[in-house]
Amino acid sequence: LAVSFTGSGSTDDTGITGYSWNFKDGNGSEQSDATHTFETAGIYEVSLTVTDEEGLTSTSSLSINVIEAEVVGPLDCSTGGKTAGESGNKVWCWGDIAFPTWSGSSGVSFSDKQLYIDSQCDEQQVTKSGNRLKFSVNPNSPNVANWCSEDYNIRAEVRTEPWNVRHPKGTEEWFGWSYSFGNNYVIDENNEWLFFQVHPGISGKSPHTELMVNREGQYGGKAGEIYIVNHVNYPDYIATGIIPKAGETIDVVVHAIWGDSSNGLLEVWINGQKFYNKQTKTIYDSHPWGGNAKWGIYKWPWRDGDKVQKSVEQGASQLETYLGTVRMITRKPGDTDYGKDSYSMVAPN
Repeated sequence: LAVSFTGSGSTDDTGITGYSWNFKDGNGSEQSDATHTFETAGIYEVSLTVTDEEGLTSTSSLSINVIEAEVVGPLDCSTGGKTAGESGNKVWCWGDIAFPTWSGSSGVSFSDKQLYIDSQCDEQQVTKSGNRLKFSVNPNSPNVANWCSEDYNIRAEVRTEPWNVRHPKGTEEWFGWSYSFGNNYVIDENNEWLFFQVHPGISGKSPHTELMVNREGQYGGKAGEIYIVNHVNYPDYIATGIIPKAGETIDVVVHAIWGDSSNGLLEVWINGQKFYNKQTKTIYDSHPWGGNAKWGIYKWPWRDGDKVQKSVEQGASQLETYLGTVRMITRKPGDTDYGKDSYSMVAPN
């Protein structure tokens, strides 16, 4: 606990020559005003002794009660999930969740219709691997089914449901998860991809915000570098300098208030370091609502056969990643704890 003490208001008829603070924890100060940090809990009878020109002293004291700060750990698996539009705490621990029966299509709901597998073009590109979800995308394998609108596999994601959630202005959300790059991961010099996005649910519209793995030279960055992009204010992007290697895991926390420039907010931490921190517009003027969260792999450049071929030539055609427990909090204005710092509640453990 850091406390500022002021003794400069002391007065004397002949003049003051000295100040002596005793913080009762083995530390002191000879300044009229002082700041001191108490490192442990306890009651401290802090005293100030003032000396005048005649050598006379006067002492005054006050009691400082330092209590242990409340530490809130990550949300427990027992919290369970909720749908996208419901307020409250949400946790998806993959080892506890039954995976769906394959539907032979682009996707299927699971976890009591709180989540949805969203794939192009084979839903089996998302599987369960112990306590994690595994995402695996190869543009040419498995063969694209005739019901798919794409010529190549480009997407393996899970998202919250319902798709068209449309959070009202002022909705606050926290997201926390760990994300691992497979042991066979190869940086693609030519083709970028996303591993997180929040989308307004409008076909053809870019996400509100996204976490992207860059191609070489994109935004002036290096191939494989993680960038944070706020499309609502495009070009608003932040280079993190993080270039994950095969087998590496990163921890991510995102905090957003879906709003305009007067009340919108976006904060992003990776491995505990805050890279993006802005009061800024986070929703589109044309679509003034918060959207749906998605995790996994979205490699849209693979819609183009020439770009697929470039990845194949680099040996970067098989992309595998893993998603750890997802913790999420949704709050509407007026909800309990709206605006409360909840980093520790969603941070990966």
